[in-house]
Amino acid sequence: MINVWISVVTKNTRYLYLVCLFLPTVALLAAEPPVDIPLPVTSAPPRLALEALLGSKAVINVNGQRAVLAVGERESSGLHLLSLQGDVATVRLDGRQYRLRLGQTPINTRYVQPKLAIITIAPDPRGMYLTPGAINGQPVQFLVDTGATTVAMNAIEARRLGVDYLLRGRPVAVNTASGRSQAWFVELKEVSVGGIKVHNIGAVVLEGGFPQQILLGMSFLGQLQIQRNGILLELRQKY
Repeated sequence: MINVWISVVTKNTRYLYLVCLFLPTVALLAAEPPVDIPLPVTSAPPRLALEALLGSKAVINVNGQRAVLAVGERESSGLHLLSLQGDVATVRLDGRQYRLRLGQTPINTRYVQPKLAIITIAPDPRGMYLTPGAINGQPVQFLVDTGATTVAMNAIEARRLGVDYLLRGRPVAVNTASGRSQAWFVELKEVSVGGIKVHNIGAVVLEGGFPQQILLGMSFLGQLQIQRNGILLELRQKY
């Protein structure tokens, strides 16, 4: 009997071994619920383009937003202008370096040139060109005046718009139709007409109620293309 028992164990040892080997694995698989393994997320490459050169500065479009940088400057998005040679700008963004040529998009980008805004203004019965716009996000009515050096407004409008000309302005003397007047030179954070927005625009504030309309002068208009189409006046972005 002893010999028979030993013989049976010997014959079935390999089977017992296999069962012992695989049972823990099966038990673990049955006990553990299935787990979703997250796949690595790959971000799309940035859309970059060198749109214009302004002297020693470059106008760079980053995912549809423009940045004006001098060599060595860094924008809030992280864009860093490393060098500017001829019509080629070298920039760094998110740890990667790109060479941008004026008018061309870099490799591995899908940048599409945005359409430039065009504002068409018709004259009123007096031949004046009035257009709605905004100063620092506040709605205003502009009178387009190519003869005005800067944007100009009276003190009442300045206070309504929150322009603290007495504290932040610089006293200047200006020539008006009624003679020489006291004014304050200020810098407006943003001036917009339609889809055209320009930042850091020089303006003057005059005490009293003159001018009655806020004048949209050349500190803003000089950064646009101005064209007449019959009696219509067209304001167009340069870049």
